[in-house]
Amino acid sequence: MTRRGLAIIGVAATLLVAGCASQGGIDRDNAAAANANVGADYLHKGDNDRARRAFQKALSYDKDNFTANWGMAVVSDRLNQPDPARRYFEKTLEIRSAPAIYNSYAAFLCEQGDTDQGVAYFKKALATDDAADRADTLANAGLCRYRAGRVQDATQDFQRALELDPKQATALTRLATIAYHAQNYLSARAFIERADAATQLDPEQLLLAARIELALHDRAAAESYVKRHNADPTTATTSLSQLESSRQ
Repeated sequence: MTRRGLAIIGVAATLLVAGCASQGGIDRDNAAAANANVGADYLHKGDNDRARRAFQKALSYDKDNFTANWGMAVVSDRLNQPDPARRYFEKTLEIRSAPAIYNSYAAFLCEQGDTDQGVAYFKKALATDDAADRADTLANAGLCRYRAGRVQDATQDFQRALELDPKQATALTRLATIAYHAQNYLSARAFIERADAATQLDPEQLLLAARIELALHDRAAAESYVKRHNADPTTATTSLSQLESSRQ
């Protein structure tokens, strides 16, 4: 769960009209739906201001439009407006309860530091029969608790995620981090190698892998991870000696 990875809204990129004529007037439901889909398209493209305007127009036609309320929740959070975001999330859930909304709201609450309520909404998603991806939900719940310093609870969430999906990357990388800090270096190596096989490690994770190998006195393996890290043009180059110094 990354910041701004809060919601997935169905996007109809080709809908560019504001509404539809119906018996000489405006079909308000269709007008709301059209504007909401335009807003979702802008949201997907990262154009938050235009997305907000489209969602607001949709809500002027139908204050209970599901996509517009959810979109306003997401865009309000993106614009660092937590109070409106919370209201729109709660309104969205009044309109329709769904695992994706529970997950979206839970992620928002965790970002706001409301760990207990965030985890409660993750549990609501897990309790729903059609939960989209239970392993990802458990990993996100674990990440929420991990960031709050609740490492033992987070570890249990990550382990449960791996029981459902042995390749769940968030769970694998976080368990590698937890094991490394606990000086369980062999376990840390096992988790980071599984993560490396499942996904492309980001620069921070590559440095973690290098530190694990240094702790296990395998400089060749550590050097390999460092080379991969330094091959990314967006990162500052580092060296084994720098990593060793940072561990002192």
